[in-house]
Amino acid sequence: MMATEPVQMALPVTLPDDETFASYFGGENSLEVSHLKSAFDTLAATFQYTYLCGLGDSGKSHLLYATCIHAQERGLSTMLLSMREVIDFGPIVLDGLDSLDVLCIDDVHLVAGNDAWEKALFNFFNRFNEPGKCLVVTADLLPDMLNISLPDLESRLKWGTTFQIRSMSDDDKAEALVKRANMRGLELSDECARFLLTRLSRDMRALLEVLDKLDHASMAAQRKLTIPFIKSALKL
Repeated sequence: MMATEPVQMALPVTLPDDETFASYFGGENSLEVSHLKSAFDTLAATFQYTYLCGLGDSGKSHLLYATCIHAQERGLSTMLLSMREVIDFGPIVLDGLDSLDVLCIDDVHLVAGNDAWEKALFNFFNRFNEPGKCLVVTADLLPDMLNISLPDLESRLKWGTTFQIRSMSDDDKAEALVKRANMRGLELSDECARFLLTRLSRDMRALLEVLDKLDHASMAAQRKLTIPFIKSALKL
C-alpha cells in the first residue's frame, strides 16, 4: 500500500447550530474554547498543542470539529482524524499529514497497547512539533491513566495545555437542545426538551439528529414544537 498525500477534510457548515465554537454547550467564553481560539493568534511563532479529556457526552469531539472549522475559516489546512475509524488501517494513515497546519486526533486512548501505533504517534509528534503547527488531541482519561506502553509517547501527551471536560448532565443536555434549536430559529421549550430526554436515547448526537427531524417536520407542517406534535412526528 503506497502512502498518499493528505486530503483536507471537507467540513461544510450547513446549519447555524453545526459543531462550531458558537454552538458548543460551554459557550464561546468557556476556558477551553477561549484557549483553542487564542492558540491561532500565536500560531505563526509557536507550536500549539492541546489535550482534551472527558467521558461520554463531554463535547470534546465537538471541540475538535469546531477547531477544524475555525482553522479553515482562517485559510489553514486541517484534518480531523478519528482513531476509531482509522486504527485498523495502521499508522500509514499518518504519512504526509506533517504538511498540515492543524491536525485534530480524536480518541487517542484507543492506541494504548498497540506498539506500532504508539511508536508512529510518538515519531509524528516529534515531526509535527514546529512553529506554525497546531495539534489537538482527545482521550477519555488523562495521559498517565491511558496505560500507554511507550513512556516517551505518554510524556509527549502531557505537553501543552490539558483540559478535563465533565460529561453533560440531563439538565445540560436539555439546555443544549434548547440552545441549538434557538440557533436554527426553532422554538423548543424546556418541557419539550426534557420530554425528548425521557423518551429517547440520552446520546447527544442522537438527540441532535432527532432535533433535525423535528425541524423538518415543523417546517413541513407549519406547526410549533409541542409534546403532542413531537409524539406524532416521531411516532412515540
